[in-house]
Amino acid sequence: MLIEIDHPNFSSIELRGQTLIVHSMQAGPRVLRENVQDAAVVAQGSVVQIMAFLNADYAWFFRGQDELHSERLELGQPYGGGGRLIQDGLGRCHLFYFVRPSPGPSCLLCHHHFTDAWSGPQTVSANVFGEPWGFSVSWHSDQYLHLAYLAHKDRRLLYRVYDLEHGLWSGAVTFSEASCAHPHFVSAGPLHLFWLEELEQTMLKARHKTEHWSAPISLSTGRGHAGSVGFSHASGQWSVLWGEGSDFYQVPFGRWEERRAVERGDFEYVWKVQGGLTLPVYKGKQQMEAREEAQPQEEARPEVQEEKKQLAAQEQEAFAQRLAEERSRQARAQAAFMEQAFRTLKEWEEVKEEIRVWRREWKPPQPVDLTPLTTRLDRLERRVLSLKQAQEEERLQGETGRAQLERELLRLRARLEELELQQKAKPRSFWWRVLGRA
Repeated sequence: MLIEIDHPNFSSIELRGQTLIVHSMQAGPRVLRENVQDAAVVAQGSVVQIMAFLNADYAWFFRGQDELHSERLELGQPYGGGGRLIQDGLGRCHLFYFVRPSPGPSCLLCHHHFTDAWSGPQTVSANVFGEPWGFSVSWHSDQYLHLAYLAHKDRRLLYRVYDLEHGLWSGAVTFSEASCAHPHFVSAGPLHLFWLEELEQTMLKARHKTEHWSAPISLSTGRGHAGSVGFSHASGQWSVLWGEGSDFYQVPFGRWEERRAVERGDFEYVWKVQGGLTLPVYKGKQQMEAREEAQPQEEARPEVQEEKKQLAAQEQEAFAQRLAEERSRQARAQAAFMEQAFRTLKEWEEVKEEIRVWRREWKPPQPVDLTPLTTRLDRLERRVLSLKQAQEEERLQGETGRAQLERELLRLRARLEELELQQKAKPRSFWWRVLGRA
């Protein structure tokens, strides 16, 4: 996979196998990262931004003008494909990718944005059709991000808008109920959306947005299945190109009735960063040949050609040497890592052996026989309990005796009173009266 960029220092970014390579104007190709599963590129002005996705829950972000500086971005969940970088008109970079919560076509579409640092992941939509060609995102001059994506069940074409001020995505609006594929946004004056709609024949359709979205327009002839959609930007005019069987067609933006057949062999299909987007672009071979012929004639001399071939061979040799050095450095680093891992494992085995020896040699002290002490404590406890019970019985007996004594006193007092009354009731003798007065 090769992505061309218009930049004063870098010409393209290439993912060769699982090796991410940046092609520089001065230094030639250079390896950025190994074991890369997917890559996304965006460039605005003199700043190049590259995201390298691994088969992990993190990615590497490269950014710079002359030298590319890297930092690690935590995704939170394992990468599921569809990585894409978008540049808005306010100097911010936006990252989109899939997360697969379970096996199957259903995916979560996640979104990060970058100013001075990357934000946390935000879920744009769940249940998205999980293929890289299943969505498209674009920034437009209306200060919104526009998203078109496919639903995972029936691949309906859905549309959302992102408000940068509030950081919120709108609800989904259905753009097509049919099974769709390959949506592409192109911001060229009005915002244009192109997609393939699978009916009896696969049709290429388009809509454009000025103040509101227009009605869908069918661009293909219908005589064959449309496919291989790409775009061309020449002399300030955007065009869309596609194939239908053995035929190839081109239509300028906004002049949909001017469809014309062209030769497929006159164009070269490449991926290129255009206006903050990475688009499939058809480059005219005649224009490329005209630019080559317009160069000074002395460049066409055999000596110059031979010099160019030598320079190309030297660049290839230098690249191969750098690649070999990089792989050798990585092999040394891997060997050092393995050596450190084995050393750590050996130290851990030694520690385990020391622990086993210590367990064998260590003898705990003999336990103290506490039976006599516990027996005495039991006897004391029983004695204290017996004393408490005896004290309680004595208290109860004392209270019973006191109550009985009080009853006896009451009976005695009543008897005395009765005797006094009887004594007073007896008649007194003469002598009792005389002596009593005396």
